[in-house]
Amino acid sequence: MGAAQNAYYVWGFAGWTYIWTIAFTGLRPPGEMFGLQRGYASPYWPACEPDAELREEALQRYKSLHPLLVQHQTYRADGQAVLAAPKYDSWRTIVVPPFLHAMHQALLVSHDQPWVFLSMQGKLLLRTDFDNTYWFPIRDGAEERVSRPGYERWARPELPAVAEMAGDDIYRLRHWAKAKLDEPGDIPRVAVEERMGHELPGAEGTYSAETLAMEERLVGYLQEVREKEVVGAGLWTPSFPVRLPGDPAKSTPPLFSSLPTLEYQ
Repeated sequence: MGAAQNAYYVWGFAGWTYIWTIAFTGLRPPGEMFGLQRGYASPYWPACEPDAELREEALQRYKSLHPLLVQHQTYRADGQAVLAAPKYDSWRTIVVPPFLHAMHQALLVSHDQPWVFLSMQGKLLLRTDFDNTYWFPIRDGAEERVSRPGYERWARPELPAVAEMAGDDIYRLRHWAKAKLDEPGDIPRVAVEERMGHELPGAEGTYSAETLAMEERLVGYLQEVREKEVVGAGLWTPSFPVRLPGDPAKSTPPLFSSLPTLEYQ
């Protein structure tokens, strides 16, 4: 996927992982993506779930899978960054394929902040001009930038435009995620819609429920998509970041943000 490669040169490994996360989880950008916290990401959750009952239930259910919890989104309320319920109160658990779990592990080892995805300056993404600084160069391409003394990280190669994303909002990746889940034809609709944070209408929504077998089928299929369309196609992939010996990053980073949380209605 050309967008992921461009994102790597614009934003580093965080950008690479950001694009694949939307495409393979369907999380809503920007709110749910900006608001994903370390303690709710698959390398930590459900073992770090604060609610004891939910933690034990999830540990039993997901013994062999890698789930993340969509618990919050971030946005501005009265000019202040806050945590809030995800859109439509769509709290949900999403199992992630092994390749994406490994990406999140590597990304979280590379920094010591409570957010999964940080800005280029290591700050909350909500405080960035995301479209102009990140998405437009990823989507539309950009001219080469050469290294300057003291600004080595400024350098990057010329980036080609991603033709299939021309003029589109980054939300288009969420549409791709839905279409990819519909493609095989044997993943139950309830599992697809639950993953996307949608409610099924009528009797189907009342009586249908996502089962563990459905989640196992879904995540296995997504891993196959990755192996076939990325690895099998020989597409370029970056090296994973590794913490260096003596890295000053905290050994026990915070799992959750200290932002105020809006009361759920």
